[in-house]
Amino acid sequence: MAARREFRILGMTPGEIWRGFIATTTGKIAVAFFAIMVAFSIYSLVALPPNFGQLWNTPSYWQANPKYAPPVWINAFTGNEYAPQLTITNYNFTSGSSGGVRYAVISFSVDNVYKTPWKDLFLLVNTPSVYNGTWVVYLTVTRPDGKTVQLGPDQISSRFNAFGLSSQIISQVDAFFQNNFGVANAVPQGSSAIPYLFYTVKDGKFVPLNGPYKFTVTIYAFGTSANISRKDIGVVLEGDAYGLMGTDFLGHDLWLGLLAGFPIDLAVGLLTAAIVVVLAILIGVVSAFYGGFADEVLTRVTDFFILFPAFPLLIIFSVMFQWSIWDAIVFLAAVSWGGSARVIRAMVMQIKNSQFIESALAAGAGKGWILRNHILPMVMPYTLYLFVVNVPGGILTLSAINFFNLAGAELPTWGNILAYANEFGALTSGYWWWVVPPGLLITFVAVTFIFVAMGLEPVVNPRLRHA
Repeated sequence: MAARREFRILGMTPGEIWRGFIATTTGKIAVAFFAIMVAFSIYSLVALPPNFGQLWNTPSYWQANPKYAPPVWINAFTGNEYAPQLTITNYNFTSGSSGGVRYAVISFSVDNVYKTPWKDLFLLVNTPSVYNGTWVVYLTVTRPDGKTVQLGPDQISSRFNAFGLSSQIISQVDAFFQNNFGVANAVPQGSSAIPYLFYTVKDGKFVPLNGPYKFTVTIYAFGTSANISRKDIGVVLEGDAYGLMGTDFLGHDLWLGLLAGFPIDLAVGLLTAAIVVVLAILIGVVSAFYGGFADEVLTRVTDFFILFPAFPLLIIFSVMFQWSIWDAIVFLAAVSWGGSARVIRAMVMQIKNSQFIESALAAGAGKGWILRNHILPMVMPYTLYLFVVNVPGGILTLSAINFFNLAGAELPTWGNILAYANEFGALTSGYWWWVVPPGLLITFVAVTFIFVAMGLEPVVNPRLRHA
């Protein structure tokens, strides 16, 4: 029984190629970086909702988030300068009915250790019954200095309710400071009253009052028979710092946006490279191997696409036809194979004129057999290298297109995040968290595939391997 023939590329099995690749320091780094990219991509697909792209473009979804907020960990370097966004989950909740009026009482405590206090208090009502009848809310705050602030009633009429700019709340906070500290008109016109709950007065100046605060939120629902349950009510203290990567002009959680960009940008790069490689192999091999009229025609077509102004036309067509990111990928790949096909053609021409090919033809081997057993195995190492180097090119080009708000501007790609950062002057305004992370991630992906290409170089170049 004949022994099974192993598949080899330039005399090496896939296992030998892999071992040679990871034997180098560059290869190990490339594998580690690529594993990080894949892990974040998988985590993004699992952790984010399937309609995240739609949510990203729904401003009301991010309404409770602070705008232009730095990441929370910046407090480690600023000495607790910014109060972080707090979604209150650990609170006591009671509800019931009295005299035919439904009510709910929420109580919780927060510890203020920050130089800049919370900016507002939001009450999120997740039940349609808020539109049936009349809901009102009272807020009682017990401060660390023992003083109590009574606020309300204020009406609830929508899902999202902010209390800081309510004229009723502002007048009551003004009255508190007038009665306790002799300060009139404590809340400046157009400002939120909530931060002043966390201030005291010393020598005629407002200073942060640190310590524990106890909040009691009492809700009354008139004219409805629906119960008020815990899941229907949410409480948020709006801070000046948010999450792992901060927020942008709409309050987008930039960490989620960066996370969502991993699978999108990776798919962009891989798909672009795959189309380029397939076209380059097809055109280059057919042109060189079959020669004659086919070679003449395909060579002229290749020259045309080498000189083709792909990027300017990509911008023009994206504007004219309102292309999606996937339309742009197909166009970019379909016009970017010229240089690679030219190199593959030269390689095949050299292999085709080798003595072992002439010997195979003399022995009666068909062109299909020679192509399958000699030509393609010798071209494959370069095509693998070609695939790797085209991935960062596709990502960088599409990021540049996204930077102009074209081709996939509705998706949370890293290029789109940078585009809005540029539009709203993030870097000149000091919002570095909006600019640096997406820029570093684009660089990280490009560097990852550069390392992969460097690690594959000994496989691609037999002289290096044998040396």
